[in-house]
Amino acid sequence: MTKFGMYTKGTNESVNGHVNIIDMNTKAEAEAYFAGVKHLSLPEFRNIFEVREIRDPNNKNLLLG
Repeated sequence: MTKFGMYTKGTNESVNGHVNIIDMNTKAEAEAYFAGVKHLSLPEFRNIFEVREIRDPNNKNLLLG
């Protein structure tokens, strides 16, 4: 599972400035989930919010160091 955060579109929010965070398999699933929570269609949701993957800086891949 990957962590995804919902952010207000057009703002320059940091990883800590997310509106909400969830664990999902894909970004598309995360968008659909958040759109449902907000009771918006996907196009309406995408006009207001954006979904970004949240990477944990402490989670290092052993092969990459």
